[in-house]
Amino acid sequence: MIRHREADGEFYVYVEDVRRRQLAGYTVFNRLIEVHRRADRYVRAPHSKYDPQYQRRGLATAIYRWGLDAGLCMLTGARQSPAAHALWHKLAARYELGYVDLRDKTLTYLGPEISPQVLGDLHTRMLLLGRGWTLGKFSAATGMR
Repeated sequence: MIRHREADGEFYVYVEDVRRRQLAGYTVFNRLIEVHRRADRYVRAPHSKYDPQYQRRGLATAIYRWGLDAGLCMLTGARQSPAAHALWHKLAARYELGYVDLRDKTLTYLGPEISPQVLGDLHTRMLLLGRGWTLGKFSAATGMR
């Protein structure tokens, strides 16, 4: 069973194993204090935590798709686990993925591919555009350069 709630612009999605009567895990779509208010309306940083027995079953993928299909655009945090990095690239088959530099509350588009050195920089983030968004629309709405 999936339950969700919104609080202060953040979305919380809980996955419950009804048969075992336990929480399988959750995903939170966090606001980013690092972005300008103009971008805050459109972008969230997802963070997931699932019990090991429920990992690699497509739960996080389904939850991320739910957010993206609802029109959320997603931005990674400063660091990602290898599993999260792989998930984002899997999602890129259905949603536009690009890289941005986030500095001084400003998003600057870096392109669809970057070097490993640029990827390793703490200011570099991955961006997934939700359904209905184009790079041009996102740039205009958020002030991304």
